[in-house]
Amino acid sequence: MPFLFIVLLYIFFVWGVLRLIVPHLGFNKSPVPTTLPPELTEKIAAYNTVAVDDVDFVRLAYTYVTEKYTGSRIKTITQFWKAFQNPLIAPLGFLPCTGQNYILRAMLVTSGRFVDADIIVKTTPLNFFVHQYLKITADGKELLVDPWAHFLGIPFGKRMAFFG
Repeated sequence: MPFLFIVLLYIFFVWGVLRLIVPHLGFNKSPVPTTLPPELTEKIAAYNTVAVDDVDFVRLAYTYVTEKYTGSRIKTITQFWKAFQNPLIAPLGFLPCTGQNYILRAMLVTSGRFVDADIIVKTTPLNFFVHQYLKITADGKELLVDPWAHFLGIPFGKRMAFFG
């Protein structure tokens, strides 16, 4: 009985409360801003000119995000406040999955190649905390994209599995 109580408490707290208070983790997608920082705008313009197709653009934007930011299980706990910061002005280094996905989503939508409906924010409740990744429709293909899990060796086009 105590085990069941702990499981129910976990589900209530992690799947309910955290999704209501952590930015970009809610039950609905956060709106993409109309203006982005100049560095990001320049990258989007450059990638728009060199990308062969939409999948290539997603790959370039994913590489940009994973080169600037990294995921970490420990830092998700020890640097939890970063989940509450504006990811578009976050310093290099660790950034939670929600922030990395928000930046990637903003790059894709702002590029003009995608509409927000092409990007589905998927949430997985069965990691220690809630984990988030993106399901992107590009060139008629569905891509699973998980920039936060890149530090675990999970490549472009894959997502972190159950408990990573």
